[in-house]
This record gives sequence, structure tokens and C-alpha cells, in this order.
Amino acid sequence: MGSSATATEISNHSYDYSFKILLVGDSGVGKSSILVSFISNTTEDLSPTIGVDFKIKMFTVGGKRLKLTIWDTAGQERFRTVTSSYYRGVQGVIL
Repeated sequence: MGSSATATEISNHSYDYSFKILLVGDSGVGKSSILVSFISNTTEDLSPTIGVDFKIKMFTVGGKRLKLTIWDTAGQERFRTVTSSYYRGVQGVIL
């Protein structure tokens, strides 16, 4: 189902396509848990996201290397203005 990217893979641009995906939702709904589960196939007890965090996952589909950069946004109202600045250049949103 893909793999977590190494720093070497990312810095060498060893991918054919890159996509920026944003996770958006209310505080405490499990955005970070879904992301960690997707990236590492594990579950963890996580503290709330402050501002924004991101993870990278590499895939091979049809012989092409894909890089997904998935941005995990804070759900708290006080971070809404920070979150909106990360919408630029996004190819997908998960609500």
C-alpha cells in the first residue's frame, strides 16, 4: 500500500508526481490518528495538533512513483487563519 518516504527519496526527487492533500475538520475528530494510521499502519494516542503538521507517503501506481504530502491541520478555532494559508497549491482535501 505504499511506504513512508525517506529523506534521500524526497531530496533526490525520486518521484514522478507530487500531490498535496489537506486534512480538515473539527478538533478531536481523529484527523491525526487517521494520518498516522495511513502512514505507518499503526495506531497511537496523540496529543492535539498545534498549527499544522505533515507526513509524506510514497506510492508506485502503474509504474509511476507518487509522492503524497498530507497536511494535518489543527481543528481549534484559534488556528483557522493559519490553516487557510495552507490551502494554496492543494490538489485534494479530506474533510
